[in-house]
Amino acid sequence: MYFGIRRGAGWHGNHGSLPMPHSPAPRPMMPAADPQAAASSDRMAEFVELYSGNYPRLQYYVMTLLPGANDAADVLQETSLVLWRKFDSFQSGTNFFAWACKIARLQAMKYRARQGRSAKLFELHVMELLADEASDDQYGRTPPLPTLRSCLDKLSADEKSLILRRYLPGMSVKVLATELGRSANSVSHTLGRIRRLLLECIKRTEARESAGR
Repeated sequence: MYFGIRRGAGWHGNHGSLPMPHSPAPRPMMPAADPQAAASSDRMAEFVELYSGNYPRLQYYVMTLLPGANDAADVLQETSLVLWRKFDSFQSGTNFFAWACKIARLQAMKYRARQGRSAKLFELHVMELLADEASDDQYGRTPPLPTLRSCLDKLSADEKSLILRRYLPGMSVKVLATELGRSANSVSHTLGRIRRLLLECIKRTEARESAGR
């Protein structure tokens, strides 16, 4: 399926800004040369209706994930193609926008990887942010990064994934909640609990190290 999204089409503002979408969803067109990829006419009509109805929100969501309008346009094009390719796995009657956001975020992460953004550098960036947050009245100073890394690795896979995703460019608790299908209050509570786990781990680790000196 071809969606006809062009770089720069339907975007206000210059490269690097966060433009508001204004263009309607490009109407998908089925290629006649690919019969195996063609769904039933009813299923295709359902996809076009859902995609078109959610396009403005999806377009803006993608723009929150990437720094520039051209990057966002590229990822939106890729996301649209993947949405159609995987539409057979979508259960009718469920939340299309939440499903589309999950795919859009994965495509954005793949795009950033192709652009040479290192996951290790990103994790280091997150640790620096967490260290700054820890140096408040509860802790009093910035914890050593090796200690923070050790404590981060002691989290469960889900906890570590959630706290790292929270610091992705353009991410907010509200956007994360939408993607996870949870309330913003629930996600905020979970993030707070994870931060407390990290802080307690840091204190225990440094206490053991001090006792061993």
